[in-house]
Amino acid sequence: MKLVMEGNFKMKLDSQQIEIIGRHILIANLLAAGLEVALPIRDRGIDLLAFRDGLSGGDFVACPIQLKTSTDESFSLDKKYKQFPGLRIVYVWLPELIIPAEAILYSLTYAEAEGVLNRRGFDQSLSWNDPNKPGEGRYRARGSKVLKESLEEFQVKKPEEWMKKLGFTLS
Repeated sequence: MKLVMEGNFKMKLDSQQIEIIGRHILIANLLAAGLEVALPIRDRGIDLLAFRDGLSGGDFVACPIQLKTSTDESFSLDKKYKQFPGLRIVYVWLPELIIPAEAILYSLTYAEAEGVLNRRGFDQSLSWNDPNKPGEGRYRARGSKVLKESLEEFQVKKPEEWMKKLGFTLS
């Protein structure tokens, strides 16, 4: 539970509420970038589909997105996402008081996220390499200056950056 205060009003937010807020912040960013968004009916590892419908010229192009929302600066990766070609893992970090305009967003391919994991040495952890669960693995790291520096190149600061960050071309 996260406690949000506005004046004298206090409201507890659970993890689902935080995820919903993060999802809608991401959707607003994608729409501001001129993209369309679809929500899969089933969650099998893809939380959103961002797409360019081609109605304004160019081809139809879609990108699957796995969303990771948190109120702290955390980075996580799960080996199960490797199976989705073209998947982008989008991290939405919400500030302490959940002010949507202050959200920090990152967009990485699975390979880029794995690269961050490897460069930080997190790939040596037992949670990533459990011998009792071959092919499985998950790692989560809390924010640090080094982690933020590792993710800096993947930050999406303006809506117009989404086309490139999601691998869409201008054709």
